[in-house]
Amino acid sequence: MNFLNRITFSLAVIFCLALAWEFWVRPNSSPLYTEAVAQFHDGNYNRSLQLLRAAYRIDPNDTAILSLMGWDCLKLNDAPRAEPYFERAHTLAPQVADSLLGYAYTELVLKKNDEAAALLMALGAQNLNTVDTHLAWATLYLDRGQNRDAAIEFQQALALDEHNPVAIKNLDEILDTTGDVQRMSTDFPPLARPQKLTYTARVTGDHFDWRSNGGWQPTYLVGVDFTPVLPGHFPSDSVTDSTIYNDWLEKISDLGTNTLRVYTILPAAFYRMLAQLNHNSGKPVRLLQGISFSAPPGNDLFNRRYDANCQKAIRDTIDAIHGQADLGKTETYSGGVFTNDVSPWVAGFLLDQSWPSHVVIANNQLHSSMQHYRGTYVEASSASATEIFLAQMIDYTAEYEETKYNWQRPIAFVNSPALDPMHHPTESTMFEEVALRRAKGERFSMPAEPYDDDDAVTLDPMHLHALRRFLAGYFAAYSVFPFYPDFISRDPAYRQARDEEGSNPFFGYVRDLKAHHRGVPLIISEYGIPTSVGIGHFGGAGFDQGGDNEGQQGRALSRMTRAVFDAGAAGGMVFEWVDEWYRQTWIVRNFEKPRDRKPLWTSAMDPAEDFGLLAAEPHLSRVHALEGTRPEWDGTPPLYVNSKSHSILEAGDQFDPARRLKALYADADEGFLYLRLAVDQLDNDHDGEPDWNQANYLIGISTTPGHGGLTSLPFIAPIKFPMGMTYAIQLAGKDSSRIWIASSYNPYRLVTLTGQPARSVLLPKLGWHVMISDAGSFEPQIIEPNRRRFSRNGEYFPPRRYDRGILRYGSLDPQSTDYDSLAEWHANVHTNAIDLRIPWSLLNVTDPSSFRVLAGINREGTVETVETPGFLIAVFSYRPSDSARAQPIMEEDQPIADAMPALPGPIAVLGAGFKYYRWKGWSTPQYFLKPKDSYALLRKAFLALHARQEPNRNISPQIAAIGQHVQSANSIGPGSHGRQPEHSSDGLGRAGHER
Repeated sequence: MNFLNRITFSLAVIFCLALAWEFWVRPNSSPLYTEAVAQFHDGNYNRSLQLLRAAYRIDPNDTAILSLMGWDCLKLNDAPRAEPYFERAHTLAPQVADSLLGYAYTELVLKKNDEAAALLMALGAQNLNTVDTHLAWATLYLDRGQNRDAAIEFQQALALDEHNPVAIKNLDEILDTTGDVQRMSTDFPPLARPQKLTYTARVTGDHFDWRSNGGWQPTYLVGVDFTPVLPGHFPSDSVTDSTIYNDWLEKISDLGTNTLRVYTILPAAFYRMLAQLNHNSGKPVRLLQGISFSAPPGNDLFNRRYDANCQKAIRDTIDAIHGQADLGKTETYSGGVFTNDVSPWVAGFLLDQSWPSHVVIANNQLHSSMQHYRGTYVEASSASATEIFLAQMIDYTAEYEETKYNWQRPIAFVNSPALDPMHHPTESTMFEEVALRRAKGERFSMPAEPYDDDDAVTLDPMHLHALRRFLAGYFAAYSVFPFYPDFISRDPAYRQARDEEGSNPFFGYVRDLKAHHRGVPLIISEYGIPTSVGIGHFGGAGFDQGGDNEGQQGRALSRMTRAVFDAGAAGGMVFEWVDEWYRQTWIVRNFEKPRDRKPLWTSAMDPAEDFGLLAAEPHLSRVHALEGTRPEWDGTPPLYVNSKSHSILEAGDQFDPARRLKALYADADEGFLYLRLAVDQLDNDHDGEPDWNQANYLIGISTTPGHGGLTSLPFIAPIKFPMGMTYAIQLAGKDSSRIWIASSYNPYRLVTLTGQPARSVLLPKLGWHVMISDAGSFEPQIIEPNRRRFSRNGEYFPPRRYDRGILRYGSLDPQSTDYDSLAEWHANVHTNAIDLRIPWSLLNVTDPSSFRVLAGINREGTVETVETPGFLIAVFSYRPSDSARAQPIMEEDQPIADAMPALPGPIAVLGAGFKYYRWKGWSTPQYFLKPKDSYALLRKAFLALHARQEPNRNISPQIAAIGQHVQSANSIGPGSHGRQPEHSSDGLGRAGHER
């Protein structure tokens, strides 16, 4: 009994101690959790998480604590850290709704859609009808591309919370509307499949016919290329605002176009507004609808997964134009619900992928046994594997649309000059060039990466033929720009071609294309000229990739428009409608980083951005018109003010006032650094011009203060700049002003060729990093748009270089006699002000929105950047020497007349008094849109083109009305061509170098 009593007593003691621990001694997590909940609701997620960690150490198995820790991490955009908290909470208590929902959201963020669906199904078993549950289901459906199901869930969320911003925003995007999204239907219209084969466009011989008034009319397709992307966005995030599409379509129609070419599926709002415009207009805008393919894995176009993806892109596109598509977002289009049938106005499909030559060569080698293909609608004979792949895709496109919708329309694949079927004697391949260079004594290694030659391999549209069943027909399409490839401006036959303005190689090339494609309509699906300051490539007859202002662009586009028509093409599309900030060309691409922020700013030195007829201008361009008027700088405090009445060094002549500096202002936006230099008096001899022979100005800029540049500036008496100067802006007259770069900051160098001492190449400095140097000079900003080339017979074409630092004089005010839309600086003798705007790329700013500037190039060729604390700027005036007045040269050092900041007496080191100019960064760009001067000029050309066309005539109608086109699939239709190519390509050629 004593033993049992001892056990009983011990158990009683243990029980009492446990009670004491639980209720009096043990720490309590409840106050911590309660405070964490309060912090969570106040948005203090880090503080909430800190409290919960303390609570977790007390109660590691409390699901409420675990769940709230997960929600805190989710709110902090850290889904990977949230996942284990929710997973543990779910393991401990599988049916707790709060942890289930948080776990589901976490899996959605991590793109684990199957796991998220299982968790939401578990929630559904509890009949949980909450806003958050509906939003979670909607998010899952959006990720799966089920937009209509997502819309239903968002609408159910609105039924519980009629002002829920997440549901409203997403419904606006899905439905492309700003109306009553809660009750709007997402149902497709009834599929009205006609009983008989229908088509409103067809090809006949060399032209297109359009169904009109019960008959067929020959129609020349004249239009523009259309990618609706605004600054701040990539193409997968295209415009969804119906009002913008309505405005643009009206302007495009008024331009005189009858056709719009798009590259891929656009947002549903576009098709809705196109249908609305065409229903209400007597002059409908037709559509050339692109079907975009991605790059094939392993350069194999017949890869099964790739083939399936291409077929899906075809189905999605056809369903979208018929108003029967519910598409998820992809890399090439934004998705949405498509309920508007625009098929009556679609003039044709363009398989819109022009692969580089190395892809075509590799695919042909992988499938060298392929030579023939015969489908239901097209066949390919004596063809390459790549041509057979394209024939199969065209066949699939025609089959899918006829099978599902009983419609047909003309189809083509988009080709490029680099892959054209003609032989170009001035274009050697890489192997041919290597042999020529080595024969002349050069010593070098072959490039290791795939090299794209222009004329190495061909894609010949004439190897494809429409079969009898394909009544709408087959046509050819080429993207042709006058400045590239080089053979367009170098082949003698093209150089001899002339129009009313003289030599026109572009006309000669398009005429040659048409000669090869006789019997098949030829559409030039792209041609254009940009309005950039920078030049990406020099062409022939003044057709350069850049360097043309808006008026020059309009005249060049008008000339090319006439050339395409006169060459016998069936239509031409001007590239493009609106400027696109996200685009990059090879010549500046490596210096625009980070890539994901490129749409946030624009570079006037990058031609790829400025092809549009509608300008996308950085927001201060309408303020800083370079006119020198005071309102341009109202409200902007000066960086420096010189209150002295005399300059440092007075010459005692009448031009001293021109050398007296008064103030310097600085401003910045998405495109430029703006400067204004105010002086005492610009015109002292009263000839109406600044006194450039007596007064010059030098603006020194340190873009990487304390890290890079030279410790002296050119032109002026030596002054030490310990922080380093990277740029020197010399203002010396309309044709003699430029921005010089410090040799220690120049990322390029000229290298003499081994074995060819008289020749040089411009190369990036590999393994180079910025540094401050006492030795060096300021250099022109030389760039090489056209590298050296060789013809197949050994003729040498030297490189073409230019100094991109030469500043373009003019005003941005269209009413000014000095008006130039590309102006970079201007002087006003009435207000004694000199205004400048310097493109960011001229200062090696790689991303102004985040203050990134060039810091070096590693040995692999990757550009490195650093964040600048701001720019240090100094200004000097001086009297130019007699030799400098005779010609713009790097003259000897001249005495400083005046300076800002003020010079510290006789001390030759300028380290004090400098002010940093640091602009405001941004994550959302500000901009405005305006038609360029080229719009009105091109409109005249388009209207004149319509007047030149053959008078309208009806070709005997084969049908009585739409929907009654074809009685028999065996009827003989247009487009069945068997003509063989007249030219053959031999050798390997060079394409994708983009130079």
